[in-house]
Amino acid sequence: MSRAMPIALEAPLVASPNQAMRAIQVSRKKLYELINTGELESYTEGKSRRITVKSINDYIERRLAAEAVRRSRAASDRK
Repeated sequence: MSRAMPIALEAPLVASPNQAMRAIQVSRKKLYELINTGELESYTEGKSRRITVKSINDYIERRLAAEAVRRSRAASDRK
């Protein structure tokens, strides 16, 4: 019989729209564009929207990777 692993609740798993906007420094309009295009995962809890912290972190990683590719292309174009 396997035992369930306890969930560590030291860091939040979800963020409110205001917290997410501050975390990634975007406007409310841009935040909801990211949600509507699937860039950020969210759900509603009652009347409140919650965005997963994992999707925020994943979004930042994707943006950093895209920036690295852009910089690499720019550097190779200069050669």
